[in-house]
Amino acid sequence: MKKIFSALLTVCMLLGCLSACGSKNPSPSDDGSATTGAKDTIVFAQASDITSLDFHVGKNPATFDVTCNIFDTLVTWDADINVIPQLAESWEFLDEDSLQMHLRKGVLFHDGQEMTAEDVKYTFDRAMNSTIVKNNFSWLESVDVVDEYTVVINTKGAYTPVLNALCSPLAGIMPKHLLEQNDEALTTNPVGTGPYKFVERKEGEYVKLEANENYWGGTVATKYLEMRVVPEASQRSTLLETGEIDIAYDVPPSDVDRLNANEATAVLSAPSFKVFYVTINCNSGTKALIDSRVRQAIEYAIDKEALCGSVMYGYATPVASLIGPGVFGYDASATANIYDIEKAKELLSAAGYPDGFEMSIWVQSSDQTRQEACVILQDMLSEVGITVSVEPMDGAVMDDTIVKGGDFDACSSMYYNLMGDADYVLYSNISPESTSNLSHYNNPDVMAKLLAARSLTDDAERAAVYKEISSVMAVDRPYIPLWAYQNLVGVRSSVSGFQLNPITAYRYENVTTGQ
Repeated sequence: MKKIFSALLTVCMLLGCLSACGSKNPSPSDDGSATTGAKDTIVFAQASDITSLDFHVGKNPATFDVTCNIFDTLVTWDADINVIPQLAESWEFLDEDSLQMHLRKGVLFHDGQEMTAEDVKYTFDRAMNSTIVKNNFSWLESVDVVDEYTVVINTKGAYTPVLNALCSPLAGIMPKHLLEQNDEALTTNPVGTGPYKFVERKEGEYVKLEANENYWGGTVATKYLEMRVVPEASQRSTLLETGEIDIAYDVPPSDVDRLNANEATAVLSAPSFKVFYVTINCNSGTKALIDSRVRQAIEYAIDKEALCGSVMYGYATPVASLIGPGVFGYDASATANIYDIEKAKELLSAAGYPDGFEMSIWVQSSDQTRQEACVILQDMLSEVGITVSVEPMDGAVMDDTIVKGGDFDACSSMYYNLMGDADYVLYSNISPESTSNLSHYNNPDVMAKLLAARSLTDDAERAAVYKEISSVMAVDRPYIPLWAYQNLVGVRSSVSGFQLNPITAYRYENVTTGQ
């Protein structure tokens, strides 16, 4: 099996050295702080609440931000995006579609039960049968238990990025002994093997965690970890400045210079795998959107460079597909910004809409940046006669409505590529069997090419297929790709050990913070 992340390493080599400065090795004092100035609690704020502590149910970034600290995966990435051991200490391929993994011995779940091969099998069997996450495990055939500490992961034919798929937060190992008694056990009391144990959740406000004193990876640096829900981006920046929180996720680009100018705060920035786009419902009740020429016209009417400049202040890169920079399969030669008003009008006329039409765009109400982008898109599309109504709504309600088949015209979307590979984002967004295919796009020829590419072990050959698929989708245009994000995380200057990663699921076992 060839190493598939060579293109990514150049982009992300700097991630290992990105952390804020601060004191280390604190000793506790009577008031819960530390004599050296370190605190026993780290507080981070994010824009939205988790939807479920069971990440097979709450499949979204807000959930992963918490659960990645409760659960471990078999393998993970280091700072340079190399796959390294986690719960599996070693592995080897028995053949092209069978990966044997040797588990660490003596790893305990938070309730004291030992993690074994049976837990691994149960976890992946559950994932394959889950309505919500099964599309993320479409490559998985079965898991065989060899002995208490050995499993064989069987893929549906050769699956080149299998190790990267196992790094995903969705591949965290769950406790069989709890779930086989109650499949909803993790909803209110998640039990994993990770560095932090669940303590308490108040819906819409916070989740509190406590260090796992029996963590197989060693002593956890800070005793308590708290996630707070702060929907307003500018408020997260303010709370960071006043010291009420230690770390702020998704800092608005407009606040970066101010936070960097403040001696007490800083903004860490690095490439991410996140791509922002507009999903077009190919089965919309608005008949104009069913025509691919109209969907193409929408892209021609959007000046992506101007949009990025206005909303992202340079902390984003316009993209031509759902495959962002740094992800395997990204095509740097594709023209991202094809802004051409006359071409857009020509396509609309050819489709029978010379005077335009009316449509709506749903947007997550908790995401200020996305709302600003949609308002600008509204203005841009008006130039070609398309009248857009921007409709903010609760993100969970929006997703639930769309997944359950509710009619809509378009929605703003953000995709977190949890394995850094084109297969992940393409399968999820174009397979008719995927709940993430919100556009209802269906192209059998494209799907056949995508599935065939999974077994290609030559990087250049596999990348060429993804380039071809992206070219077809540029014509069909079920999605309008806009930009790839930079990760922007605000930290207090006393924070030490915080590490960025391109999937934005951040771990805290080595993080400390001062007063």
